[in-house]
Amino acid sequence: MLLSFMLNSMIFLMFLLPSAMGIHSRRGLLETAEEAEAMNLLRTGFVCHGSPPNGWGDLDPEAPNLDACLDLCLASSTCDFVTYNEDLTCTSWLECADFREVEFSYTYGKSTTPPATTTQPPAATTAPSTASANFRMIAPFSTTTTCENDPSAVLQGITNITEADCMTRCIDTEDCVFADFEPHLVGDTGYCRLLTRCNETTACGGPLVTVLKKVGQMSFNSPQWMMTCPRAPTMKTSCMTHEDYNHIVQEIKHLFVGLSDVCNSADCEIADFSGCLLRMAGHDFMDFNGTGDGRGGADGCTDMDDEDNGGLAECLYKGEFDHNKVSLNDAYQLFCHKVSLADFIVIAAEAVMEHLAHGEAKQVFHDGFRHNFKFGRETAFEGCQFSVGVLPNPADSCNAVERVYVENMGLTWSESAALMGVHTLGRADLRHSGYHGWWTAPELSRRFGNSYYSNMFLGGWCRELNVNNCTAELEAAGHCHPKHQWVRCDVFHDELDQEHEFMLNTDLCLVYSDQTDGDGQLKASEDECCAWVHSTKAETFNITTMIQNHGNTFCNRECGSKYEVDGRMVTYECGKDSFGQLVRELDACCAASPGIPDCRTTGLGPNKGPGGPAEEAVRMFANDEVFWANAFVPAWRKATHNGFPHLKSLGNCEA
Repeated sequence: MLLSFMLNSMIFLMFLLPSAMGIHSRRGLLETAEEAEAMNLLRTGFVCHGSPPNGWGDLDPEAPNLDACLDLCLASSTCDFVTYNEDLTCTSWLECADFREVEFSYTYGKSTTPPATTTQPPAATTAPSTASANFRMIAPFSTTTTCENDPSAVLQGITNITEADCMTRCIDTEDCVFADFEPHLVGDTGYCRLLTRCNETTACGGPLVTVLKKVGQMSFNSPQWMMTCPRAPTMKTSCMTHEDYNHIVQEIKHLFVGLSDVCNSADCEIADFSGCLLRMAGHDFMDFNGTGDGRGGADGCTDMDDEDNGGLAECLYKGEFDHNKVSLNDAYQLFCHKVSLADFIVIAAEAVMEHLAHGEAKQVFHDGFRHNFKFGRETAFEGCQFSVGVLPNPADSCNAVERVYVENMGLTWSESAALMGVHTLGRADLRHSGYHGWWTAPELSRRFGNSYYSNMFLGGWCRELNVNNCTAELEAAGHCHPKHQWVRCDVFHDELDQEHEFMLNTDLCLVYSDQTDGDGQLKASEDECCAWVHSTKAETFNITTMIQNHGNTFCNRECGSKYEVDGRMVTYECGKDSFGQLVRELDACCAASPGIPDCRTTGLGPNKGPGGPAEEAVRMFANDEVFWANAFVPAWRKATHNGFPHLKSLGNCEA
């Protein structure tokens, strides 16, 4: 009786004519791919209309939300269509031959084709192609919020205008960056505001306000502007269970299915894609300022136009690799209505690291990430201009690491070094950063392990100046700054140069310092020295285990091998504390630059130090991958929780 009264009462709610939405697949957090294709949005603002031979039934008068209503229909053999009204109920239908207009309502069907209707609603207003090309829907704004009422931001207010014309007006108005459109209660026209900015949002008091932003005229291009969502995305995750987290992880892993297994010095899709995703997550949380106003952190907000973020758009939303154009947005669209982009980026990075780890370390990451993850990060999409220029500048060496990791993010030097292990995945590209090379061998650059650390000790490193070929003329014109880095210079380096293994100042400075008593900062621009260690200092700096774990080679020469020196055969005896072996290791590790001084490190003996501020931590990480993994997990937790003191554990969904 109550349901019958409700349905009959819907007739009196026919006031609002919302913009009709296109048909698209709906997918909840816990549904399979098959279920995703089963429920499709047919009409928004309308409910099915009929009477019991058409078959209606009350699925749940207290369905907590739309997703719960849809899930009930999916599980019911007597439900082919479902209508949901936020103020009324969740109702199933065997047929949906007619529609009635009801505000705040949605109709979904198990059929991919909308049913024929006797009272078809008016066609939706469609924006012209020029408008579509110049506008992007503002995902952060839901249907119940609009730009804050700031008279100084309003260029013009226009009534009795269609949504498409509202967009066109903004395109044709030079200073217009935002436009918001609120439909009238009757008809397909509404009220349009042309705005210069939209820094804050506020409750609009009515449904279905559409906010748009002009592409190419965005003052700050945050990731949220670029991502697409078939439904109104959430800015803050309200609930997440362990099952939800695992489902997201599985979808991230699925992105790797179409990537090529080829991995060499020229191409390694798994390394490139995974490295890009981790770089996105790191650039997001490294703007946290714990010594200042506490802004930043893993809030999903970084300027995509900043030169430091070059190349991130491809893996984030444009699509990597011509043959499949895979991007994080492919998976984000499945969860965007329930999971904030800020939370999603963190989970995506965790999924990548777990997926590409091996052995015991893989289990450490699996258990640690799930135990530590907390949800509730609110995505920021404006006002993040402060993040430009705050990332560590490799030219500043460990001063930059100290500023960003230690001072701003509150990490110890050991935790900072542990977190920088993400450099194991991927490479640097001249087009994006001005640097060039792999932090470790290409084959190892698609495996999340400790090779980044061992590579600092198992080879010799000499500086490479102006790798980006920035001429004096270009620098004077402000087009570039010379970039300097470190490259392998040990024996056989010419044969291996095609792989171009490299390190930044901010990498090697963790272990090595300059060769003089200067500022202690290892900088390729200033310090002409060879960064290497002895294999023979087992009592004070043991690297025997890492040598054994990496093919029993040291500085590209196999331990135990014999070769000729000045007409006599010698044996390369790694770990043997003898003067002859010290000389042979020097010749092997610094073969490309004989005669230059040693960079300082206790790895050459106590009297050759001090080295970098994290040299002991890096040595321990290089010797023991599981030890590093156990250090990485809490460091990651700190980095991704900074700025969000009220996050919730998985499954804690109480209000």
